[in-house]
Amino acid sequence: MFDDVSSLEKISKELKEKIIIRLNSRGGGHYGGSLSVLDILITLYYRVIDLNELKNNKKIRDKIILSKGHASISLYSILHSLELISDKDYESYGIDGSVLSGHPDMVCSDLIEFSTGSLGQGLSAAIGMALILKQYNKQTWTILGDGECQEGQIWEAASLAPRYKLGNVNVILDSNKFQEYGWYKFSHIDMKEPLPNPAEKWRAFGWHVLEVDGHNFNELLTAMRTAQSNTLQPSIIIAHTIKGKGIPQFEKDPFISHCTSLTI
Repeated sequence: MFDDVSSLEKISKELKEKIIIRLNSRGGGHYGGSLSVLDILITLYYRVIDLNELKNNKKIRDKIILSKGHASISLYSILHSLELISDKDYESYGIDGSVLSGHPDMVCSDLIEFSTGSLGQGLSAAIGMALILKQYNKQTWTILGDGECQEGQIWEAASLAPRYKLGNVNVILDSNKFQEYGWYKFSHIDMKEPLPNPAEKWRAFGWHVLEVDGHNFNELLTAMRTAQSNTLQPSIIIAHTIKGKGIPQFEKDPFISHCTSLTI
């Protein structure tokens, strides 16, 4: 839809503002993780998948699963910008009875491929879909958080995809290197990176591993095209991102952006 990177950068800036306004209107939310994953989702929706298949609700299509479902506002903001979600529905985000809840719900919208929020489940669902979609030359894309990769189910799924040579399974890891800690205010406890050496771990499970700057659209698109073309093994793109990207206060202190409210 857009032919140059500068247009995607413009979209990113506009959507960051939309996300902040929408979350703030609901008293707060997951600013940090929503902003870190945004450029990944923009690249997927604006450059990689066939939007006509999504708009026409084709059952056989490439599937995008936002496994880190707490960042749903980024997904909704993109779908709204593509005119796939109405103004009314978008503005009702987070209200009881809205089709757009705090986590993606496939029961409420055909645009949502899988209900997520209980971390660790998205990749398993994507592999199940990929087993069927392979015969149609369609792919699945799962967006994981690095904190989410502490879930055992992620690694059970990670061991399965190479076994069946599912080259149509793609993972993008939003590696912002922070997660919510119940003890983060206690200065004597060391804050460990959620998933140290992710490339080494995924490669050991038999995955094709790529690493990029998760806010560089050229790098993201090149990696996604490379992953698409690898039909022999599943691919993971480790996207190194910044939690709270675009908001200096959040970038400086990522812990305050995880699930918070803002003051004016």
